[in-house]
Amino acid sequence: MTQPAPVEASAREACSACGGELTALGKCERCGAVFGEAYRCPLCHALSDVEANAQLNWSCRTCGGPRIPPRAGASPEGEIAQLRIARREQLRAGAFHAGSGFALGAGLLALLVTNVVLLATSPPPLAKAFALFASVVPLLLSFLAFRRARAHRQGLERALQQAWLAAASRVAARDGHVTAPALAATLGLDEARAELLLAELSVQDLIGAEPAAARVRVTELARPEELSAAAEEEAQAAQARLNKP
Repeated sequence: MTQPAPVEASAREACSACGGELTALGKCERCGAVFGEAYRCPLCHALSDVEANAQLNWSCRTCGGPRIPPRAGASPEGEIAQLRIARREQLRAGAFHAGSGFALGAGLLALLVTNVVLLATSPPPLAKAFALFASVVPLLLSFLAFRRARAHRQGLERALQQAWLAAASRVAARDGHVTAPALAATLGLDEARAELLLAELSVQDLIGAEPAAARVRVTELARPEELSAAAEEEAQAAQARLNKP
């Protein structure tokens, strides 16, 4: 496993906005402004801090995409690729969710208007059936869009899980034997989630480990007549011991 690249410290010594002191990563302790390259978002490439997010754990304050906290270290390309997949799935899930809500509202309104018109008039049965079917179409589209949104949310969760596993692997490779509280403090997660990440890393290490070489001892089998002769000799010896006074 290759060692992750260390996070570059900020070149500034003081905040240009308020003159406050900066941390090693480049965040102002007074006003919260960020200047270090550690805070550059790998998705929108803006220097932006991260904020807690209920769905993503941490997100970029500028673009809203998923982020790994800067204190975890510089993210390699494979981890950034997973974050990009998660961002794409996040946008698609949001678009289909919004479309599902719009189609649901339109369908309910169309169904209400159609029923009012049908009650006020007396159209032929075929026209009535066609009007009801046309008002139900948006509801069907809403259901399909909702299913697509759920599928993209599942893709978002899978990509996020792979990204957090990669980040946990980086921290473990950098710090050696890392505990769940230390990993939780570094990645900004709760200890239960950190324990799950460490457990999955342990399982992956076990599966990826090469099995030990099996030691097999091969002996040559005796012929059947030799086995019979040996058994007869042993029986005669046993009988002789019994007859001995």
